Amino acid sequence: MFIVNDKIKLVIWDLDDTFWSGTISEEKIISSDYNIDLLKKFTDRGIVNSICSKNSFKPAKDKLVELGVWKYFVFPQISWDPKGKVLNDLIPLMGLRPKNVLFIDDNFMNLNEALYFIPDLNVCTPEHIPVLFDNKYLKGKNDLPNSRLKQYKNLEKKTDSFKKSKLSNIDFLKESNIVVEIFTNCIEEIDRISELVERTNQLNYTKKRVSKSDLINEINSPNTDSGYIKVKDQYGDYGISGFYLKKDNELIHFLFSCRTMNMYIESWLYKKLNSPKIIGHSEEVALVLNTRQDLSFINNKSLSEELIITNTNSKEEILFVGGCDLDQVVYYLNYKNLSTDFNYVNNLNLDVRTDHTCLLLQYENLNKSQKEEINNLEVFSKKICLKVFEENWDILIYSLLTDYSRGLYQNKNNGLIIPFDSFNIDFTDESNWITLPNHLKSLPKTFLINLKNNYDFIGPITPSKLKENIVWLSKKFPERTIILINGSEVKMHPTNYWERNMHKRHKNLNEVLRQIEVDNIKVIDVSAFISDESDVTDNIRHYSKLKYKILSDNIINQLNYQNIIIKNKNSFNIYLKRIKVLIKKIFSRLKLILR
Repeated sequence: MFIVNDKIKLVIWDLDDTFWSGTISEEKIISSDYNIDLLKKFTDRGIVNSICSKNSFKPAKDKLVELGVWKYFVFPQISWDPKGKVLNDLIPLMGLRPKNVLFIDDNFMNLNEALYFIPDLNVCTPEHIPVLFDNKYLKGKNDLPNSRLKQYKNLEKKTDSFKKSKLSNIDFLKESNIVVEIFTNCIEEIDRISELVERTNQLNYTKKRVSKSDLINEINSPNTDSGYIKVKDQYGDYGISGFYLKKDNELIHFLFSCRTMNMYIESWLYKKLNSPKIIGHSEEVALVLNTRQDLSFINNKSLSEELIITNTNSKEEILFVGGCDLDQVVYYLNYKNLSTDFNYVNNLNLDVRTDHTCLLLQYENLNKSQKEEINNLEVFSKKICLKVFEENWDILIYSLLTDYSRGLYQNKNNGLIIPFDSFNIDFTDESNWITLPNHLKSLPKTFLINLKNNYDFIGPITPSKLKENIVWLSKKFPERTIILINGSEVKMHPTNYWERNMHKRHKNLNEVLRQIEVDNIKVIDVSAFISDESDVTDNIRHYSKLKYKILSDNIINQLNYQNIIIKNKNSFNIYLKRIKVLIKKIFSRLKLILR
């Protein structure tokens, strides 16, 4: 079966005996280098890829991660649900038409079921995969930055957050910080605008198709008003997403990219243009223009832009230390003088964490043996550099989740203490080497052997030790402000035993932080706004997008408060210096008089 009749924007892959040979549930998989290469080439052509596979989610995902291709898929549908219904729900969710989607499956029953639900769908079997590369309908368009993939990743995150938020669509949009900007320099962006005119259908209210040259003539003709819009919200930047051309209060072109579907952008702009008459509206569109809806949640200035205006004059140096998930918080902060020290992946594809308080405590006093040891450990990089000691910061924002989650190991010979992986898995015990989790698959066995022979497993940091380390940190930097971020106390039901009852551990450590009464230590208590399982994602330490936004608001409030204190302190110091100068002048005058 081979049905491909229109330009393809999305390829949906079955997995077993399609993307790879064999069945994942039987653990007899042979990957296809050709299919992997084709997947990447489609992405470079601006054709996005998804999955519709009858399988258990985790084993399939783990295999795709192992193959290094999970990141190329969006909205993966891996379950035991009927494929016809799954596809029928997926395609409109992505804002696409069936005629622009290709479904590949080895099972004719699945293909026929899909066509029953979605008659306009394009389909083929794996035997036709080799001809897809040169097929005229899969040429796509050069997209080496993979911008379409990124846009659909943003849409995926947004959709996931919406499901977890339990809000109505309007309430969710109100919390999304939607920003629309209108630009009139259309000729400068004529290629993208021409592409929108040619390809947009679902949200094209005039359905008028013209060549690029004719479009330029229309834009330059007398008595016309034209513009394009850019859209962004807290989930991402959607780029140029719409175009209008108005002449004598009639819309000749009025169209929008499907990536802004259900955001009310088209109604907002139509209302802003004073609801002109639409010319050539002969076919139905996906969304009816609604000028009565309150659209005040769409604005021309984003929260992040307001923050830039508020904070550009701040001269305080801010250092943010913690996990890379906090990049989502940094997005909202937009302070000029902000630097980060987050975890990263080294050349062995291992997650490097240097933010444990026990590592900080030792850092400045490492002896030669300890330095050599730490620089040679595979779970770090060749030379550790902690910005807490290397940079001249005024305010430290410090997430303590590595202390909450990592295990500690002490070297038998030189006393070095290192944090490594889960706090309740003893990797000095060989029985724990048998089935390593996926994130440790690239860990050299030499590291584990070294751990077994030369280290003792201490376990997690104790609440009293955490308190001791925080007090030490405050005394180390007595003139600077330290803002601590604790952990959520949400009770989850993870499948991994090492994550079970983590909320109890978090609660115990949080209690210690709440009891610390030190002038330069402030604590942001995330349990005040992260209290339900819908507020977190894959584990207790990763939050939904909306909650990272709230966390950023808390940080901003604390930073603004600290800036006031610092400014007042600086003002007092300046005032004190002036008094001292004045006193010196008075004494000098007195000396002259007494002579």
